[in-house]
Amino acid sequence: MAAVLHTSAGDLPVLLHFQTCPLAAFNFLALCASGYYDGCTFYRHFPGVLLQTGDPTNTGKGGESVFAKLPGPSVADDAAVSAEAEAAVAAGVREGRYFPDEGFGATTHAQRGTLSMAHRGTKADTNASQFFVTTSPQPSFDGVYTAFGVVDLHGVYSAATSEVIDAAASAPDAPASDSPSSSSDTAAAQCGDDVLRALEAAAADVDAKGLVQNSAQVRILRTTVLYNPFAEGKMRL
Repeated sequence: MAAVLHTSAGDLPVLLHFQTCPLAAFNFLALCASGYYDGCTFYRHFPGVLLQTGDPTNTGKGGESVFAKLPGPSVADDAAVSAEAEAAVAAGVREGRYFPDEGFGATTHAQRGTLSMAHRGTKADTNASQFFVTTSPQPSFDGVYTAFGVVDLHGVYSAATSEVIDAAASAPDAPASDSPSSSSDTAAAQCGDDVLRALEAAAADVDAKGLVQNSAQVRILRTTVLYNPFAEGKMRL
């Protein structure tokens, strides 16, 4: 498991396609680790299709990739360019806000819970920070958007152990007691699919453009990075 999105509806455990979408995975984890996504609303919802988030301005017009913060060779001599910037440039990332699409033919939108990068309008190779989660299979998105991960629909995040376990394994052996549980305990007992359905329900009120009318109540509260092969030196761009 790579990360957990702690949302207003519960915890979404996330798996990433490190090998096939390294730029998107690197970007996503770096933004998670920096708290960039904290407070981002699920501002757009096309029921039965997708939920979109990742804009810190919560306007639908904001957000930039982590690569925008790296010095490019056009503004620094070779000695001043960091190893990360060199790797990014070698991987085809241009200096600026966006990074190119990747993973076409290797990753798909064949399942509910696919994480995919959102473009600026309809322009290809304009990946920044915004992403969406599919709420049903969307094969027409293949070859258009970068599908860089999936929600573990059966996974349950345990804050006590900082691990994600299968929902079946987390089920109690004995009937639950009559004592009331805290809201955090209730959220922790939900699997990824439960949380995704709760987000869909919470974001049900949309206008003609798919903008969520109560988006302030449907948001990412914070994120937890569980595994980052780039930070651990196990992968490079």
